Amino acid sequence: MRDDRLTRFDQAREHFRRACACARQHAILARTAMHLYGDHGPVISGCVRDHFPERVKKRLCDLARSATEHTDAGYAARPPRARRSTMRALASDVARREGGGYYGPRV
Repeated sequence: MRDDRLTRFDQAREHFRRACACARQHAILARTAMHLYGDHGPVISGCVRDHFPERVKKRLCDLARSATEHTDAGYAARPPRARRSTMRALASDVARREGGGYYGPRV
């Protein structure tokens, strides 16, 4: 049983790491796009700015969605009888080590 629980925590940790990686990529692309295209115009969740080119907005949205999906999958990998607070602590620890970002693990 212990090996199974460890495996489940490892699965959750890996999902949280992937969420952090997506959040970092999102932040880098958003910063680059704001530098290239300006930071004026309406703010759109996930896409950052309405005036960005469609390909940039699509990539930003895809990264935001992937980060959220990995975070949700990390919480869904919670082993039986593991507390939600344990999962939050795990997500927090991964975000601290990996760098969370706005779309990284929710704590």
